[in-house]
Amino acid sequence: MSRIDAVNRRYDASASLVRSGVKVVRVGDPAGARFDAAVHRLLPLVMEERGAYLDDLVGAARMLRWRCITQPQPLEFNPSLPQLAAAVTKYAARLHRAINDQGLLDELVAAADLVVAGDPVVGAALLRSLEEAGVDSSVVVAASTSAAAGLQSWLNDWGVLVLTGVELQRDEPKREQAYVVGPPRFYRPRMVTAPVTSAVSWLLPAWVRDRNMPQSAIGAYAEGAIRIAARLFTEGDMTEPESRLPDELEEANEYLPQPVWGSRQDSAREPTTEEVEAHRVLLSGNLAMWLDDGERIRSLDPEQPPEERVTYTDIPAVRVGTYLLLRQGETEHSALYHAAVARLARGGAIAQTQQAWKYRLAERIGRAGYREVVKQLQEAGVKAADRARAWTDPNLIRPQSDQDFARLLQWLDIPVQPTFSDATLLRKAHHQVSNQVRERLETAASRADLSELEAKGHLILDAEAEGFRGIIATRVLAISPFTEIVPRYDARVPFEDRGGQWLE
Repeated sequence: MSRIDAVNRRYDASASLVRSGVKVVRVGDPAGARFDAAVHRLLPLVMEERGAYLDDLVGAARMLRWRCITQPQPLEFNPSLPQLAAAVTKYAARLHRAINDQGLLDELVAAADLVVAGDPVVGAALLRSLEEAGVDSSVVVAASTSAAAGLQSWLNDWGVLVLTGVELQRDEPKREQAYVVGPPRFYRPRMVTAPVTSAVSWLLPAWVRDRNMPQSAIGAYAEGAIRIAARLFTEGDMTEPESRLPDELEEANEYLPQPVWGSRQDSAREPTTEEVEAHRVLLSGNLAMWLDDGERIRSLDPEQPPEERVTYTDIPAVRVGTYLLLRQGETEHSALYHAAVARLARGGAIAQTQQAWKYRLAERIGRAGYREVVKQLQEAGVKAADRARAWTDPNLIRPQSDQDFARLLQWLDIPVQPTFSDATLLRKAHHQVSNQVRERLETAASRADLSELEAKGHLILDAEAEGFRGIIATRVLAISPFTEIVPRYDARVPFEDRGGQWLE
């Protein structure tokens, strides 16, 4: 299919949705509604208590509820559902007599047991819909990669195509009907504003009340913006507990598994030259790292063609879902730096000139303070003066701008040569080593099963390069909204952290 044909199909599909709207099928689920009501009672308690001792119970409960919404396959293909129900029971038992409302814990456990007493009802409704529309003309759309893998394990025998929303937009399969699992807000606006299929139906438990269509950020201001009407349908037992929250108090984000970050420490002081401010990043595989304010970090994009998957991502562009390439036990920056120094005939002497100007810069920051140093550098004409603290990092070779570097050296009362040329030579060697490592990582990525990476969220890559074996590709699960002051040598080094165990 040519690109023009694909665009025409999009226009036809969009016109069809404008005419007929989309279907939102609410499936009665009394067991899930009871558990959802118990979770709603639990969340205010967390706000009141503000104690980390509740984190595991809340995490397991929210993840069980999330899986009920996004992975409605039968229990035979859904082992995580009973596992999560058992986790709710375990963590509730640990809190026995720790909170006053014992009835809430008992209800939470009873409701979790009821959820896994039978197969999810939304799955049965999905299968009936697929049989009515025809498997060959339908596609099932899942809320995440792991959800797609779970649904595919069940629907594979029927020959059903299962994709994530991103994959649907990318692959553009020739299907007429999309069955989307979960509420509309879990998906990007393009699902309805630039549809791939001419018919779209959402299926969700009736107790999920948020049924608003996803809206483009500029849709409210655009003249002639596409507006899709939703036709509501219900099926099954719509019985719900009396403790149900009013509709207006619910938010779509309330159903998403959320990390618990606590509050920032040491907010009043500035980091020393041996410290950095960094965001805590939760990673797949029960890992975490401290992400500093550096310029970029090595990453992997499984959706790119071979030889173009390994790249660098600017630090501000790192998002939930980004795959980072990390070296366990040491930063890649450190390994690359030492490899670049070893590559040069005058490596030892160059390392000394590097150490000299960085030491003097760190000394001035320590004596005058970071803000004063930035002010003086700006007056000296250094445009990236706010990077002064980052330049003291032994592994950051030099400022990007030649002019900034020369003016920095002059401000430090250091002769521009040979320090300038030494650093430039080292940077060139660093780029050469980095490119060699990238090529080996590309080779490793081409040999790896990237479908396993997308399903599990992490994968070990063997780059077969000295100092770079055992690099892990891991998906970003969450990024803390605030920074902490940490030792510089801890930044970008992955460490074990189970804070992301309840996140997709």
